[in-house]
Amino acid sequence: MASSSISAALFSSLPVPNSHTVCQKPKPSCASLPSAATALRLKPLQSSRTARVSAAPEALDAQETLDGLDSGAAEMAPKQKIRIKLRSYWVPLIEDSCKQIMDAARTTNAKTMGPVPLPTKKRIYCVLKSPHVHKDARFHFEIRTHQRLIDILYPTAQTIDSLMQLDLPAGVDVEVKL
Repeated sequence: MASSSISAALFSSLPVPNSHTVCQKPKPSCASLPSAATALRLKPLQSSRTARVSAAPEALDAQETLDGLDSGAAEMAPKQKIRIKLRSYWVPLIEDSCKQIMDAARTTNAKTMGPVPLPTKKRIYCVLKSPHVHKDARFHFEIRTHQRLIDILYPTAQTIDSLMQLDLPAGVDVEVKL
């Protein structure tokens, strides 16, 4: 609506060419532009579409506390979160472990986020083929460490018990933070 009133104000002050005159490009004058007072009264258009935004749990916590303060509610207690970081040299082992952890958390109705694949760390070792001669002939070995991150939000006592009872493979290093 605001843009139509501006365009109507602009075009109403422009001269209308007659049939006997040569068409010229209209030149807007300063008088045809809306004043600063009317420009201040214009409101930005708001779209009716809503967007769903995926964010980290920390960002969601901040948004909920802002919403809680806007509504006048008391401050919300911080959420409980269990962060599990898995490391392994072998991808099928770490994927199987992630699946077991996710199944155990979902059976107790805890909200889970992940598994998030973290960057793979690659350590390269260079070894000479011969100890005394042929310095250009070398072997290169590498060890790749694959990592996954799982967050469990709103854990209950049942969730913790089911996670403690899991039997994970020996080739997986598990680091748990509360």
